[in-house]
Amino acid sequence: MTGPPSGQTLAPVLMTFFAAILWGLWWIPIRYLEGLGLTGGQVALAGNLGAVLAILLYMAVTRQMPRLGRRALYGALLVGLAVSCYSIALVLTDVMRAVLLFYLAPAWSKIIEWAFLGQRWRHTSSLTLALALGGAFLVMGGQLSLAQIGLGDGMAIASGVAWAVGATLIFTGGAARAASVTLATMISATLVAAGFILLVGDTLPRGDALPTIGLGLAMGALYVLPVMALSLWSAQRLSPALLSFLFTLEILSGVASSAYLLNETFDTMQLLGASMIIGAALVEVGIALRVRPARAAP
Repeated sequence: MTGPPSGQTLAPVLMTFFAAILWGLWWIPIRYLEGLGLTGGQVALAGNLGAVLAILLYMAVTRQMPRLGRRALYGALLVGLAVSCYSIALVLTDVMRAVLLFYLAPAWSKIIEWAFLGQRWRHTSSLTLALALGGAFLVMGGQLSLAQIGLGDGMAIASGVAWAVGATLIFTGGAARAASVTLATMISATLVAAGFILLVGDTLPRGDALPTIGLGLAMGALYVLPVMALSLWSAQRLSPALLSFLFTLEILSGVASSAYLLNETFDTMQLLGASMIIGAALVEVGIALRVRPARAAP
């Protein structure tokens, strides 16, 4: 399978922009639940589990059976890993750093498309890659020292890598119902969150935290699930690099909202880094939207 045709339609592009804005604001319910006493792992577990229960209910009502090819399944599992790592990173590090470090994903996607999907490496590919990596370098304060990278930073970067590889597998995985891809993704995300809780020696929520857990389940069903379904629907129709670059709109909503509500530091160097990442997105999107669908053979 080589994935959908190279020409892009406007609908998945617009849906991706909309989903990106909502992903950028995702830190707000996550930090709210943390303020009520849940840890990062517990918030991720509750939210992902709520999404699983909701998609299972939807599939039962619509009488859908989960059907996925192997490649799409592996992609969904990796995207689930990305979702949990990212949500936990939003608690463990500054929201700005988590959002911006995740956006090394377009750089990984560009490399994957060239190395594994057979796409030509153009001068614009070098430009977008340089802008994305250079922007991330500035976001980290212009330093490459590992001492600057905490657990939350590392999880944000790992999330970007998992997203890039997972989106590529979903894109090349052939036709599959979005509900099936979403179910596999959210089950994976739930298991990763549970594994993180065990790995760091965290405890499962106590009985007195049940109301907060209920809010977390509701967040998963009403917020995470719809946005994730939109994202995965788009992932089946847009190339991995274009999808990742389109999601950089999350930078605007995430960074602006965290700067305003959390008073997080956003100095000139970080502003320049974010501008470079967004500039890379604009270059990639402009090139992709200029490509016209190939005319169908008679």
